[in-house]
Amino acid sequence: MTWEAGLRGWNARYAKEGEFWLGKPPRKLLRDWARLLPERGLALDAASGVGANGLFLAKRGLSVIALDFSEVALRLAVERARRKSLPFQAAVYDMALLQLPAHTFDVIINFFFLERPALAVYRRALKPGGVLVFETLLKNDAVTVRPEHYLELGELLPHFADFDIMHSAEAVGCGENRLSEQLIARKPLG
Repeated sequence: MTWEAGLRGWNARYAKEGEFWLGKPPRKLLRDWARLLPERGLALDAASGVGANGLFLAKRGLSVIALDFSEVALRLAVERARRKSLPFQAAVYDMALLQLPAHTFDVIINFFFLERPALAVYRRALKPGGVLVFETLLKNDAVTVRPEHYLELGELLPHFADFDIMHSAEAVGCGENRLSEQLIARKPLG
């Protein structure tokens, strides 16, 4: 599948199922560990979709920048943020080309999206003391469609081994015979 075909598919899906996606709560991992996140500062919601996770952070006091390649999804997120007067901005962005300024974000969240080069970008973009919240799918022969978009078991943690690991879990069930890997890590201060 080409990038353009993928984009058309997601835009059509969000246009048709927008209310369904808007009705989904923030990810359980984010809700369960939110107490470890700052209540002020700047957050990046990478591959945001309709922004449920980023809007959750904005409600808690963080200013959020949401990136996604679907303008339909981001439009839904921005409309919801405006109605609630939340500090939430969005930009249509190809995450495969991700470039972020160093030491900028207090929080970076990434749910169910994988571009391996982004891992190094996230490391640089977090401020010292900044927190990464990451969860994405593991390869599973029964359901893996495009292997490059799935982690190998144990692949994520080594990228952040020098961070303060606050939570790490592998092979977490996330429905429909799917498994994920989770990581919450704080960038060292020094």
